[in-house]
This record gives sequence, C-alpha cells and structure tokens, in this order.
Amino acid sequence: MTVFLLFYGASCFFAGPLVQRYGPRLVLGAGLISWAAIMAIMGATSVIMVLLVCRAILGLGEAVLGPSISKFVQTWFPVHERAKANGVWFVGLEVGQIIALPLITWITVAWGWRSSFYALTLMGCLPVIVCMLYGYDSPAKHPRISKEEVEYITGGMQETKVQEKTLGTFAFLKLSSFWYSAVIYAAANAGFWGFMVWVPTYMKTALGFSFAKTGLLSALPYLVGTISVIVLTPLMDKTNARATFSVAGCLGFAITLFMAMSVTDPVIAVAVLCLANVFIMPVFPAVFTIVQNITKPTEVANATGVFNGCAYVFASIFPYAMGALYSSTGNMQNGFYLLASVFALAVLAGIPLVKNRL
Repeated sequence: MTVFLLFYGASCFFAGPLVQRYGPRLVLGAGLISWAAIMAIMGATSVIMVLLVCRAILGLGEAVLGPSISKFVQTWFPVHERAKANGVWFVGLEVGQIIALPLITWITVAWGWRSSFYALTLMGCLPVIVCMLYGYDSPAKHPRISKEEVEYITGGMQETKVQEKTLGTFAFLKLSSFWYSAVIYAAANAGFWGFMVWVPTYMKTALGFSFAKTGLLSALPYLVGTISVIVLTPLMDKTNARATFSVAGCLGFAITLFMAMSVTDPVIAVAVLCLANVFIMPVFPAVFTIVQNITKPTEVANATGVFNGCAYVFASIFPYAMGALYSSTGNMQNGFYLLASVFALAVLAGIPLVKNRL
C-alpha cells in the first residue's frame, strides 16, 4: 500500500497539467484502461517484485482521477451545488468499498486470490465505457444540452476559456487557504488509508473475527460513511460552511478512533469504528469543494494535482508506519493512536478556513 500511495502522490503533480492540456475525458479514460490492465497482470504473476512494480504503475494511472473529477465538477456545476456533486462522486468510492470488501473476500475464499484480480479486471472495464460514452469536457461539447442549462451552470455568463488546451497557471500556490486545505486533506488521507489497510487486520487479529466475517464487517464503516456524505453535503452547500464540517469531521474522527482502541467488546468496537467513518468521510467532498471554489478555472486541474500529490505522499507513510509500530511493539492499537494524533494538525489548519467561511 505504501508503494502504491507514494507513486500515486508523486505522479499527481504531473497529472494536473495533463488533465488541463488534454481534457478530463481523454485522460481519465486512459487512466481507467490502465487500472484494468494492471489488475490482470497482478493476477497472472507470483513474483513479489512484479506485484510491487504493478502497484507502483497502478498509482501512476490512478493519479489522474482527482484532477479529472475536480475539473468535471468545476466545469459542470455552479458553486452552490459543488459540495453535493463532490459528495456524489465520493459516494461512488464508498459504494465501491462496500461492494468490494465482502465480494473480493468471497471470491478469494471460493476460487483463490488470482480470481479476485481477474474479477477486478472485468469490473474495471465498466467505468471506461461510461467515461467515454457519457463524459464531456464542457457543457458546450455536449450534443443534447439546452441553452438554459448552460446558462444555469455558468451562472448566466459566457463560457470562459476554461476548456482551452492550455497548461494552466499556478497562482493558487500563493493562497494560504489552499495550503490549509491541503493539510486537512493530507490528514484525512492518512486516516482513510491507514483505516482501510489496518481495520480488517485489527478486526481479525485483535477482535477475533474470522477472515470471511472480517470481509463482511469491514464494509460496515463505509456504509455508514456513505450515509453521512449523502446527508451532510447538501447542508454544506446550504450553510456555505464546508470548512466547519471539515474541522468537526477531523476532530470527531480522532476522538472516536481513541475510543475504539479502548473498547474490549468486539461488537462495540466495530460500532465505534463505524462512527469514526461517519466523521471522516464528509471531509473529502468538503475540502475538494473549497479548492474548486478558491481556484480559477484554468488552475483547478493543476491545483487538484498538487493538492492530491502532497496529501498522498504524506499518507503513504502511514500504512508502513502503522505496520512498523505493530511489529516493534506487538500492539496494533499504537498505530491507530498515531493516526488519530495527526488530526490535531488538521483541526489547527481548519480554523482560518472556518473564519473565512469557506
């Protein structure tokens, strides 16, 4: 996981300019094709170094997701709908976790680990088709959109040169609000990936669940996280307080993670871990919306690339660090305490954003 996240984060810095130059539809489509192909190769090999190289290449291909989606959202949604739009695509990630964890566990138990990769290859073909058939770089390129809808999306103004194939600008690097948002997003990613990688192991090792039961229970936090995103993102748009929701989410996640590690009853521990996801998941659409709102149309792809790059390079440390702590101390809880402590930085970074009502 650390190999994947490190290469993902490093390549994000280059993904933004690619999206800005060639458009989100083409770049995202190419990225999606690479994901499916890499899954097939990983299923066919037994050499650990080949698997690690494939993980690195997967990180390179997946780096285009954030800038592409951010470009789509800023181009296709007016400001007062962007938190909901970001919530919808993030719900897609959550639904993927809800389906994948029990499904891949079942496939692995029934037919072995190779079959799980081949299944992911087949499933990976679907978003390629959807992207190429239904993705358009701008309202002006959509063959069936009405003039009224274009005016609604663009706020009644003539469509800007957002879609021109330029390299974009990097003026956002001077914005303190961008860097505060990046700190929050970095902490949220550390929490998400550390949580995703180690919660199933924690359920199996510390809480005593079987492998099959762990696959089912691991999906529960993502289910409640999805509900949280659906409920809270409209409130973010309505109150124009995305930063407030981000700070509250980071603080709540840290507290509930500490609580979960002090609980000995397995059922209660799972319930508290679910509550942790209720807090952390809405943070992602919130900070994406902030970045889309503070950057210019010619900057948003580049800004999201830098935003993602900083966050994922930082987050790449934590799956390995949590494993190292577990190996050296024999206590898996120490890794989760490390994860929770990172969120103190996120809360501090969010205070100026709350004051500016972003």
